[in-house]
Amino acid sequence: MNFNCIDCHLDTLEICEYYMVHNDIWRQANLSTADGMLCIGCLENRIGRTLNAHDFPDLPVNTSIHFPKSPRILSRILNI
Repeated sequence: MNFNCIDCHLDTLEICEYYMVHNDIWRQANLSTADGMLCIGCLENRIGRTLNAHDFPDLPVNTSIHFPKSPRILSRILNI
């Protein structure tokens, strides 16, 4: 599986930005869930705003300590 951001090409797994957002957020970014990965910055650029905790479904990929998180994604998930 390719974890590179489809916009900036950063490896989202390497920068610890592997996550899921609600499907309506992907639609706002003009993507489907099958189109690929976006880092947090590129997703926010596409939707024109900063993500917040309500954008992330309560799924293990977002909540488990087994998936490391970048400071950027933690700040969005925790609303800090």
